[in-house]
Amino acid sequence: MNLNELRLKVLRKEGIGAPLFPLFWLLSVAYCGGAAFRNFLYNAGILESTSFSLPVISVGNVVAGGSGKTPLTESIYLILEEMGFSPAIVTRGYRGKEKGPIFAIDNPELFGDEASIYALKGYRTVVSKEKLKGIEFAFSKGANVAILDDGFQYRKVVPKLNIVAIDPFNPFGDGYCLPLGLLRESIKSLERADCFVITRSNIVDRKRLESLELYLKSFRKPIFLAEQTFKFWINERFEKTEPPEEKEIDVFCGIGNPSQFVEMLIRMGYKIRNYLVFNDHHSYTEEEIEKLKSLKNPVTTEKDLIKLRNSGIRAKAPVLRLDAYGLKEFIVSNIKNVERVEEEVEGNFLPSGVSTFKGESLFNREG
Repeated sequence: MNLNELRLKVLRKEGIGAPLFPLFWLLSVAYCGGAAFRNFLYNAGILESTSFSLPVISVGNVVAGGSGKTPLTESIYLILEEMGFSPAIVTRGYRGKEKGPIFAIDNPELFGDEASIYALKGYRTVVSKEKLKGIEFAFSKGANVAILDDGFQYRKVVPKLNIVAIDPFNPFGDGYCLPLGLLRESIKSLERADCFVITRSNIVDRKRLESLELYLKSFRKPIFLAEQTFKFWINERFEKTEPPEEKEIDVFCGIGNPSQFVEMLIRMGYKIRNYLVFNDHHSYTEEEIEKLKSLKNPVTTEKDLIKLRNSGIRAKAPVLRLDAYGLKEFIVSNIKNVERVEEEVEGNFLPSGVSTFKGESLFNREG
């Protein structure tokens, strides 16, 4: 049983979870209270926030994991690059050993899985456990827009844009803060957002989507619908490959919202023969790797595959594409005074390294 399965048993008061409900409820109230007090300190000016002359675009959410934030961050990076800006992604490098600030390379042990994927694809990515220093580092190296990954709760910086990803399948984390629910702070905090991006809008029930849109409109902020699809497939060497020929597949993953990953596979006509779920950002043990090697037709995610490239597991993974219609124009209109780079970056903008990614970009440059 992974942590989310235990949480759901407690939430539903099922089996061993029933007696734990009062404890989880108290911890949840304390978590929300702590987040509210922290926000009060920032709103009152008791805790200081830093503003930058160059724009910082925060991409975040109000729930823990699984909202589609990673492909949204990639989408925004490519939008900015296509428009002639010099963006850099700033991230903590979750579960990586490197403290930074430093440009990430393809090394999950040092920089974490997400930062390593960004770097592998050639995205200029700064890893810094202290995000404020990471932003300063990115700007000092020539970036003119910083994309703050998972930045909604990071109140030490005043972003030019606060973009919040909303998962339509569980937008508000079961209505409770951690650990009983998945909320990282109260829903009222969405008032800080400048816009909402509803991810996976193409695979959710229409009535559910309309209901969510109606609620989000109460915050009087722009709402963008994002479609999430599989652009192409890669193998364990991160080379472009054909999708699995056999329709029966063995799925394993350690991500925030595995059910929606499986849903997309099923919609493509695949039948799930085996389904192994691990905690988000899971580090695989030798015993688990040996078990996964026995799978006949393994399929996983990019985040998992990058940690297993030298393991001997011959798995395939789909590369996600996210299209948020109208978001490009909204972003550019809000940072239109930033000087763009037409041909080459002036100054000393150090890239993350030569990309070894042999697939295509998530977006075609022309569209």
